Amino acid sequence: MNNFNASVVNANHERVIAVVDKFLEDRYRNACTCPRCMSDIVAIALNYLPPHYIVETETGKEFGSPWVMVETAVAEAIDRVMENPNHPRTKAGSVQPTTTAQEL
Repeated sequence: MNNFNASVVNANHERVIAVVDKFLEDRYRNACTCPRCMSDIVAIALNYLPPHYIVETETGKEFGSPWVMVETAVAEAIDRVMENPNHPRTKAGSVQPTTTAQEL
């Protein structure tokens, strides 16, 4: 009988999403924000960080990697995706997204 009903999450996931949003608004305004690039950025950043899986609780405690580690991982991921996006670039050198950011 399986009584496993806990929710296990990577504590860094929400931190990465928050930093990606902040960096794309403040530092990387020319980055492509199509769903593929956004997913690639998050996946690469999470792969740079050590896993921090927790059981979700309502205690409000913060878990996960230190913010400076998350910010470094996100910056490196954005740079990597901007250099080599998984879709064609336009003639001017900017990326040509295959879908819109609203579809993410």
